[in-house]
Amino acid sequence: MHTHSFSHADGAGDGVRRLGHHAPRILIGSITVMIAMRLYPLPLQLQLLASVALVVVVVGSWLALRRHDTGLCETCASAMPLNPAERATRHAARLRVAHLGSERRYVLGYLAVLLGVNFLPGRTGLLIWSLAQLSMVYLILAYSTHRGLQPWCPQCRGGGGQDRDRPDVPTPTPEDHLV
Repeated sequence: MHTHSFSHADGAGDGVRRLGHHAPRILIGSITVMIAMRLYPLPLQLQLLASVALVVVVVGSWLALRRHDTGLCETCASAMPLNPAERATRHAARLRVAHLGSERRYVLGYLAVLLGVNFLPGRTGLLIWSLAQLSMVYLILAYSTHRGLQPWCPQCRGGGGQDRDRPDVPTPTPEDHLV
């Protein structure tokens, strides 16, 4: 009896992973389109349709990215640099930024700024809003860089995603369990 499982080689799963491989570029493109729609508004009905489509593309791309990150991507593996430790050193700031995404206070502060700039009036407000939105591009690049260089990330231990700032938990010894 043949059983079927969803593996990396399955058609639909493979397509989602391939889409996930390109998701950072799709998300960056979505940010660019969002800024363009704000700077050059469309007629109301088209604006609503474009906004809904953009939400679908962003959510779909994010879900595909998450799926992509659960397995080994041959394209990503073949693009691995020959000198990953050197590249991790060169992109140390970007890797640190990627780790800020795991700190609630920074995420909440960033989201507050992204929401708050929506209420700034005038052309200056629009400029500040655009720059705030463009900052998401850097965050996507930081995440993508970290994803590829995680085993060599100075803030991670062996690719496990643990921050070095956390104190080491001592390994229990048999004496620790004596009554």
